[in-house]
Amino acid sequence: MANEQFTVSIERSRADAIYTDAMTRMYALVAMGIFTTAAVIWTGDALGIAARVLDFGLIGYLVFFGIAFALLTAANKTVEAGKTGLGTVIYLVFTGIWGLFLSPILIAYTTDSIALAFILAGGLFVAMAFIGMTTKKDISKLGPILVTGLFGMIVMMMVNLFLLRSGVLDMLIHVALLPIFLGLTVWETKKMKELAQAAAARGDEKAAGQVAVRGSIGLYLNLINLFLILLRLLGNRR
Repeated sequence: MANEQFTVSIERSRADAIYTDAMTRMYALVAMGIFTTAAVIWTGDALGIAARVLDFGLIGYLVFFGIAFALLTAANKTVEAGKTGLGTVIYLVFTGIWGLFLSPILIAYTTDSIALAFILAGGLFVAMAFIGMTTKKDISKLGPILVTGLFGMIVMMMVNLFLLRSGVLDMLIHVALLPIFLGLTVWETKKMKELAQAAAARGDEKAAGQVAVRGSIGLYLNLINLFLILLRLLGNRR
């Protein structure tokens, strides 16, 4: 009996270690992604690249989004295939490319506005992540609803960009996007937590590692979008 209890205790300790490592790694990768993006933004501005990005034009932006989407898809597919190391590298390359694209914000907005938007976005992200980690409610159905709403807002944004060009509608779209990304942060956090717990209970370190990288990609996108939305709503243009 004592041996069985000792064995169970060891298994629980190992499961706890696997789970803790996965969640720690996930948030560390989110932080690394944000740091990479910020470093490229400031470097792009210092080297004068930011001003050149503004000259890309519509075709250039579409090409850029195509490259970014391809990298994002490749990162997810690579992680799903079990190659977490390579998936992590692709993810960090994506965050760097995204930083290059965002570098013109230093030209468009004041430094104080950027700092304020980042602090607010970081605070909201931490709060939503905490809710996702601690809530006992079943919010599994929330994800598909939020994703549907997100795609709807993206369609409206494209229509407004190419046809209507309404500043008021653009502002309303960003107001609507804020709770969507807040909700996605809560949902994604809880989902990754549950997946990490399941992998840890099986003693599957590889699956837990995959959860860490997959979760970091989604949470990074949520945090970056929260920052951009708040900058658009509250930022002072130069």
